[in-house]
Amino acid sequence: MNAVVEFSPQKAWQAAIANLEMDMSRAAFSTWVKPTHLVDFSDDTFVIGCMNSYGREWLENRLTTTLQRFLMGVMNREVKVRFVVFDQEIDDGDDLTQEVDPDQEDSQDSLIELDIHYSSIRNYLIEPSRVVHLPVYYLRWLPYVGSQMIFLIMALWQEYYLASGGKARKGSCKVAVRAERICQWAGISRAQFFRLLQPGSSLGWFARKIDTDHEVDKRSGRAKKSSNKYELFESPLTPGDAEDLKTFLLAHGIQESPQSALQLAINAKPKDILHYPARLPQEEFDKMIPHYQTVQDVIRELIGHRLDGELGTLADQLADRLLGQEDFILVTWYFLRNWLPVLGADAAMFVLVLRNLCYFNDETGEIRDAVWIEGGYQAIANRLGINNARVVANWLPAWIERGKRKDELSDRTVEEFSRRQRLQDLLALFVERIDHRINSEGSYSWKFKVQRIDPLTPQHQAIQQAVSSLLVKSESQGVQDELDSWITLLGNGCAQRPRAERVGSETVKTEPKVVMRLSDLTKDCSETLKGILNDCFATLDLEAKGCFETLLKILKSLKDSPKEKDTSSTQDTSILLNDPTNQSVAVVTDSSGNWSLEKLLARADKKNRQALLDQEKNALPFVSWIIHGASQPNIQNPYSLAIAKLKENPRIGAGGASERLAELQPRNLARLIEQSFTFYSPTDQNWRRLFAEVKRDRIRLLADALGLVLDFEEAPGWMSN
Repeated sequence: MNAVVEFSPQKAWQAAIANLEMDMSRAAFSTWVKPTHLVDFSDDTFVIGCMNSYGREWLENRLTTTLQRFLMGVMNREVKVRFVVFDQEIDDGDDLTQEVDPDQEDSQDSLIELDIHYSSIRNYLIEPSRVVHLPVYYLRWLPYVGSQMIFLIMALWQEYYLASGGKARKGSCKVAVRAERICQWAGISRAQFFRLLQPGSSLGWFARKIDTDHEVDKRSGRAKKSSNKYELFESPLTPGDAEDLKTFLLAHGIQESPQSALQLAINAKPKDILHYPARLPQEEFDKMIPHYQTVQDVIRELIGHRLDGELGTLADQLADRLLGQEDFILVTWYFLRNWLPVLGADAAMFVLVLRNLCYFNDETGEIRDAVWIEGGYQAIANRLGINNARVVANWLPAWIERGKRKDELSDRTVEEFSRRQRLQDLLALFVERIDHRINSEGSYSWKFKVQRIDPLTPQHQAIQQAVSSLLVKSESQGVQDELDSWITLLGNGCAQRPRAERVGSETVKTEPKVVMRLSDLTKDCSETLKGILNDCFATLDLEAKGCFETLLKILKSLKDSPKEKDTSSTQDTSILLNDPTNQSVAVVTDSSGNWSLEKLLARADKKNRQALLDQEKNALPFVSWIIHGASQPNIQNPYSLAIAKLKENPRIGAGGASERLAELQPRNLARLIEQSFTFYSPTDQNWRRLFAEVKRDRIRLLADALGLVLDFEEAPGWMSN
């Protein structure tokens, strides 16, 4: 009897991932499938989380059937697959915060669709309204735990709020989040993440690990080890501030008159109670066992009993006063996802600290974006919890040159200088040192100009410029509608791609590089659009992670955004499949009706044909030389002339009217040739400049050299000159 192997949903999904990894190219798998994870399994439906809506559409269009078929075989029953975006809320039970009228639940009238229209391509990339709140008080923790831990705490809270979906608490509000997502927000690797979670780490000031045991899997009924569980602490007080608060309250008689002492503390300025800036941790701090401490805990310890009634209210008011519960630094998702990993935690926190000192006064319109930092490098290092002030000095270009460097440097030194220079260049996009002064003690103070708005990363800046240029050129050259169709084609996944394996009714791509796809995806475009797209692609590193996908996402968003259609478009829309002229040029054009160099060179010898195919980007220079040769009575063979000219000067056309005629669509050039044999002489100025005085046999020679299959019927009474 054969044993039936049961797969849990998680293992079934892992098996499906492994199967796809074998079938797909590494680039495609890493871009689309690897970032996914199993969010939920209920009602025989696998709910799969994707990074963004574009990734969801890509997976839905290409892999839904493949995955369902594989998972049905593994699970041995009918299952479905549904893709959702990571941030999309998953229905996890009854929500007591809302009462839905059953009569209106399915009413379309009650549904409101919302979308965002951004004012610029830059804002499409940055999405400035998507922010994370960093409590300003957490900056006082920097000397104790450093920047990396603060970013980790931000990441934990961010994932908690995203996973809970903003729902009201119903008793305990536990959520399950993935370590990879936390690492993404904190700008760290998995190894760094788990090192920071080690027992005794400074995380203990902000969170507590809950002992876990084994639990029963609800689906399989088997025992399994519980996942790591942590409880986040709200508004922890630094050890130094806890000591300062104790000192103040004891000095003002809290043990004799708690209410009076607390009221006095509430009315006092925070700087009368706590040190500003935050004082450095004492030497024994590293030996302390991390533990959670609040303003309420300090008061409770001093008075010796629980806080109730008026004492509890006063303690809460004092906590709000000292911790600034409503004071936050808004950090964009873009900064955390794109800049934090490249700047590093300390340099990124330096930017946030300086931004916190800036402000905008909506009463006067004043913008303060230049701030002084007293104490020089050491003061900055102390504020950020950095032990060595030279680390900070390496972030900024030298204010005063300290002599010449050695002529010969080791490879390691050169590499270190290069790393510093890269960091300085990136940090200069946020911070510029513009002035300095020296106080009576001889220490420096620095003045910084601060960029309050996130700049684009170098890759995204290149994409922004490429998209802008692409849109301007497509509009000015009348191919905007064709560009929209090309974007739609890619968005729907309908484009034919080389080296693709068919799996059922879907396509799994196996090409190794994005660049390989692009040359194929543009082959059916007109020469005009193809040239514009190639110019766009040439400015980008399309093999960089997410570059092409980001480009396409922006183009699709701009295409789908509401806009007034330009009814005065000059784009030619009269191309019909039954146009006789199209049929006459089909032997030398591609599927889009553009010149095909490969077909034009079909009559050339093998050596010349291969040489020109290797060196030429398109057919236009070849066609221009044929036109030039046909217009010159002394040239016997325009076809051979074109080959010789291009072998001598690759990619250089004949120029002038010949080149302008070559840029016409083949069907339009064919019409000019046909019109030359009728009473209606062509009115095109370039044509008239070259062929107004030539004999008809030169025009026949032009058609023959181009391989056009035309039916020349001279009008009655036509006299050949």
